[in-house]
Formats: sequence, C-alpha cells, structure tokens
Amino acid sequence: MPSMKFDPEATVEEIAGIGRHTAFDAVVDDKDDDAIQVVCKRADGTEVPLANPARAFYFGDRILYKEEASRYDLGQKQRVLNSDLFSRNEKRFDELKRACQRGFVIPFVGAGMSKSAGCPEWKEYLLNLCPEAGFDEATMRQRLEDHGAYEGVMHDLVTNLGEARFNLDFERDFTLPGDLVGAVLRLPDLFDNCVITTNFDRVLEMAYEKCGKAFVEKTTGRAPTGSINAFYRAIPAGDRHLLKLHGNLNNAAERVLNRGEYDSAYGNDGNIHFDFPLPKLLKRLYTSFSFLFLGCSLSYDRTIQTFAKIAQDLGADSLPHHYAILASPSDAAKKADLEQRLADAHISAIWFPEGEYQHIEAMLELLSV
Repeated sequence: MPSMKFDPEATVEEIAGIGRHTAFDAVVDDKDDDAIQVVCKRADGTEVPLANPARAFYFGDRILYKEEASRYDLGQKQRVLNSDLFSRNEKRFDELKRACQRGFVIPFVGAGMSKSAGCPEWKEYLLNLCPEAGFDEATMRQRLEDHGAYEGVMHDLVTNLGEARFNLDFERDFTLPGDLVGAVLRLPDLFDNCVITTNFDRVLEMAYEKCGKAFVEKTTGRAPTGSINAFYRAIPAGDRHLLKLHGNLNNAAERVLNRGEYDSAYGNDGNIHFDFPLPKLLKRLYTSFSFLFLGCSLSYDRTIQTFAKIAQDLGADSLPHHYAILASPSDAAKKADLEQRLADAHISAIWFPEGEYQHIEAMLELLSV
C-alpha cells in the first residue's frame, strides 16, 4: 500500500480516495462531513468495520485495512486461478508474471482469442463447410477432436470444394460482425511490443488500433528475409510488430492453410526441417524468448510438432520456459495426451475448467496488476 499523502484542507470526498486499494471493496459512508465510516469486505462477504477515523486521517486502522486487502488479493487470485482444482497454477502463474514484467514474454495468439471477439471458432468453421463439400460432419468432428487432424481436414475440404470456391468467401467469413469485445482487448496493455499469431483475421490489428497502439509493421512467416529480420530487431527495440505466422486471408502466396502450403513451409516428408521457412523462424524465437499461448488448442499440428522437435533436439535445459492458458479437458485420457504433448514441447499449462472461457480475461487482468 502506498504511503498516505493528503491536503489538510481537502474535502471528505477527496480524502476518501487516498491510499485505497483499487479492487478491494471499501464502502465509504461520508454523510457526516467530520468523520467517515469505512467498512471492508472479506472474500467471504463478511464486513469488517474499521476504526472511525477523523477527517484528517482517513484510514484510522491502516494495519487492519492492509491485512484485509492482502487477504482479498490472495483470495481473488486463488479464485481466478482455480487453485483448488489445479494445484500448480499459482507457481506457474507467478513465474509467468515475473517473466512478463521483465519483458521476456511474446504472446502466441490462436483462434480462440478471435472467437471471443466475434469471429467463428476454427473447428466449427471447418465443420460448417462439410455439407457444402460433401462430407459427413460427425466423421470430420471425430477427426478434429480425437486426432487433431486440422491440416488433413482442411486439405480434404479445399480439395472437394476447389481452391477458387473456397477462397471466394474465406475472407468474408472472418470479417468481424461488429464492435470488438473480449479478452483480446487486454493484450495491448500487457504486451506493448511484438505479437505472434496463427490467425488469418484482423482481430489483433483491430484490438491494438482500438487501444491506440497500432502495430507499426506486420509480416508473415513466409515473407522475404528482410521482413522477418525486421521482426527480430523489433523485439529488443520494443517496437510493435505483428508476425502473422501463417499469413493473411487475402494473400494465398504467403498463406499456410492447405497441405501443399504446409509442405512448402515446414517440409513435405512428414518431418520438421529447420532449413524450411517456418521451423527456422520458430526455432530462433522459441530458443530466445518465452511464449504465452493464448486461444490455442495446441493440437498435434506441425507448429506444435516443431516446438517438440526443438525441445527434443536441444533439451529442455536449453530452452526458456513457455506457458499456455488452457481449458482442462474433462476427459481424463484427452487431458493426459495434452499434458504429454505440452511436456514434450516444454510448455507449462495454467489451467481453467473446460468451457469456462471467462477465466482467460480474468487471468490476463491478474497479470496486469
């Protein structure tokens, strides 16, 4: 708590704001101009009346106030982090927060963050294309949910629809329906620097513009070397650059979407090749900075395979810690598979209960205080 400073001639209304905890629920009854009553609420809702202070000394019982405010903070943190369900969340979160404060973390943003802003979720978008492409939706859903076969499903959809037909509405389908809302608006204040995304939409660009922090440069993972080098230089310089790893909606030349484009970017024989554009780029970043995965399913696609291969080749001791804010699968087998995948890539999960996506924004808010 900051030390108290006040003007002896200040009004009760002015004094009432001095030294107060911004989140802690202090209720002020200032009907009496000479003395005010402060009631602090514990996390369980119990009200604790503080000493009735004189006008010149607002927090007459500052020790009690600090104690109750500290308890409030701890309780709030434990609720947001679901500490009773996920015992490792607090230590991982504290470690992540320290890394963020040192400017050592790059957010890696997936489609889940765009969904909260109003764009379609990637899985549901693909499934909605199934009838038009002549596929059984239930079969495709099983491929996506049980095997994480996003690349294969995407390839089959584009093949059946034809690339021209698919491209016709792709950009239009990911146009935001209205005003931007959701957890993505927390990012500009937390990460006022470089950001990586696998998304094709413009949600991140719009979020940073809305917060008055527009990206000064934007590049793609398959862009010319000069643009990629500019992104590397922007990180220590503190410039706002956006790396759209898999390209933009409207540029098929630099896009990574169907199987052929993945083969050109990652290698075409089932292995990860670090002389290909994206593995080479990701290795340089993944070995130098901590990533925070947000809105990512981290299914076993070629991007997560790249991270796992980096960890396997170099050893976990050679890597910075990486983090992900993730929904915990309710199915025990699926969670075990996901935990193994994360461990292979040296990623520590900060979990929230499946389906309770409001925790993402709450955790980002907690990171900022």
